[in-house]
Amino acid sequence: MNLARASALPLAVVLVGSLALGCGAEEDEPAEVSTQQRYCDAYRDFFDERADQGSNASDTEVVATLKEWGRQSTEIGIPDDMGEEARAGHDIWSDLIAQVDDDADRAEVEALEAGLSRKQLGMVEEFFAYNDGTCLGSSARTGADG
Repeated sequence: MNLARASALPLAVVLVGSLALGCGAEEDEPAEVSTQQRYCDAYRDFFDERADQGSNASDTEVVATLKEWGRQSTEIGIPDDMGEEARAGHDIWSDLIAQVDDDADRAEVEALEAGLSRKQLGMVEEFFAYNDGTCLGSSARTGADG
């Protein structure tokens, strides 16, 4: 191999490597948001809205907030790390809240909940325990900010 050819080979490798690196995602392109992050963002919005409404909220406002969270959580999908009991609780709760009329009052929502078995109620509790622990925990709040 002659000297000109030998020196051109490493240069060609460096150039090809540089071009390959330059073809990757641009730095200012946002990373794809995970299902869990979208789910938790929606849950935090729901939780914050309910907290803002407080005890002065009308039944219509409360029901609308619950129904919107049910719709969003179903649309986004269940995060991969949600356990089996919590997943079942999600399905039970989402089906239940979808049955509620838009003009329902809190008593009607509570009446539907009263129709659940102990096992179903336990699953729904697991669902909300997952939501609170995963989406509202201090590490989840910190991760949401940055």
